[in-house]
Amino acid sequence: MGSLYRDLPILDAARRCGLVLNDRTLEREEAEASCPFCGDNGPGKYHLSLNTRKNVYRCNLCNASGNSVSLYARMEGVSNRQAFRALTEEGGLYRFPEQPTPKKPPEREPASLARRHDTYYDMLSHLELSPKHRADLLARGLSEERIAQNMYRTLPAGNGPRRFLAGMLADFHDLDGIPGFYVDDRGFWNISGSGGLLAPYYTRDGYIQGMQVRLDDETKPERKYRWLSSRGRNHGTKSRSWIHVTGNVRAKTAYLTEGALKGDVASYLDHDALFLCFAGVNSIGLLKETLSGFSLSEAVIALDMDKLMNWRVQKALVKIQELARGIPGIRVRLMNWNVGFKGVDDFYKARNDAARRGANILDMRSNFITRSLDELWKREYPRQDRGFIHTCEWEELTVPISTLSCEAPEDLEKAEGYLRLLQEGQPAFSPLVCVNRTVIDGRCRFWACQQLGYQEVTIYQNVPWVLPAAA
Repeated sequence: MGSLYRDLPILDAARRCGLVLNDRTLEREEAEASCPFCGDNGPGKYHLSLNTRKNVYRCNLCNASGNSVSLYARMEGVSNRQAFRALTEEGGLYRFPEQPTPKKPPEREPASLARRHDTYYDMLSHLELSPKHRADLLARGLSEERIAQNMYRTLPAGNGPRRFLAGMLADFHDLDGIPGFYVDDRGFWNISGSGGLLAPYYTRDGYIQGMQVRLDDETKPERKYRWLSSRGRNHGTKSRSWIHVTGNVRAKTAYLTEGALKGDVASYLDHDALFLCFAGVNSIGLLKETLSGFSLSEAVIALDMDKLMNWRVQKALVKIQELARGIPGIRVRLMNWNVGFKGVDDFYKARNDAARRGANILDMRSNFITRSLDELWKREYPRQDRGFIHTCEWEELTVPISTLSCEAPEDLEKAEGYLRLLQEGQPAFSPLVCVNRTVIDGRCRFWACQQLGYQEVTIYQNVPWVLPAAA
């Protein structure tokens, strides 16, 4: 029965379920759709991968997975048997073993590291860095020398320059198996993707294993970084989720973070500290292999501070911790910083700027709110790290409820209990806890206040850090 399930076309099942499909990917082996399970399914967000060869699905954010039948069953709230019957009898999807559907050829695997490095190196050597991209990199804290050393380049948006560059490279390199290159409708080698900043992903030995593009399209900030890949195109090749290595490879401590560019900046601002960078918090398939290639005594997980507000990042953090702790001899710890700064690169830049002006960004005053929050987290969230509480100052404020963002409560019964208390005139609740105006503790109370039309609520919030000299 399992193989029969897999033979039902996943795209047909997705359409029957009303999923939002990415039309540009429907001819590929891996089509994309908005995930209906994790809530991150706004316009232009296609995190659900639909494998049309195996007829299975998987979300790259929440890891929901299954086949055509289990997708329909979960969406419609029915059993797998009922879903199978609905898809085959009502949907007109029938299996004909005597006339099997022709199998698509297997996807092309990336060429050897040596071939990829040589091709990408020559490609970057023939490209330039736009003034805008250079200014952006300098603003992030990199020096001119480090920008040149890391070989950042601008990938042109126009089709003509790409075809010209690919044709020139094809005279010296075999582009078959190099992610990002494909043969277009005119029979010429070309480079896929959209215009943006090219960020190489290096190995520990300095070889370029792959590249990401930081897209110039500001209308889709949630899809800012994309692999340079030509998956599904004629003579195209998929990219893998490479782990970028930057900094001192002989160091005993490695910092783990998300994004090559972020790691490059943080490493530079922290005296060439060793950073291992994955493309996304769920793209860690090669992390264990990479970690094991170093003689490390410590791995420091330095994910963005939105891990406090984003449950998908929190789940991924647990997996990263488990993976790192599974390597003998490595001590694992979490790194927290002032929650006013999202990424470790933002924090390092603020810390260094402050130090140059004689201020210590880590010199935070403890107050009764700090102690109260520490006790709250110890009691209510014993498995969560409390380090972030002591990285910033806290203040109590009464603010318009419309200025706060908050996810829906997971326990609706508990939320309705708070609603009844409010209706009975017992509103002596403790303040909501907010980070950058996002509620991280008190979602049920927030919901109850919303239901009764409260205009203001009392919160504990982190004090936005301001450089004393600027203040």
